[in-house]
Amino acid sequence: MNIQNATIGLEVVRSKGDYVVGRVGNIIAIDTEKNRAQVSWGSWVSFTAIEPTSIPYQIIAPYWKDKYTFTNPKYVRL
Repeated sequence: MNIQNATIGLEVVRSKGDYVVGRVGNIIAIDTEKNRAQVSWGSWVSFTAIEPTSIPYQIIAPYWKDKYTFTNPKYVRL
């Protein structure tokens, strides 16, 4: 996502991070100096870590790779 696409009220999904990938919310504030948005889940997020929900996507759920390794959710554009 880039700064031109970001508007207050836009519904976005978290596309990068660890366990927070797939979190959906609305932009409630924009900080153009730091290239980030505050989302309704409460935190400020870089524009590079969110995507509009209007772009088709899939969240691949976390799973156990083996006895000791757990994967985080993954964001995939369709």
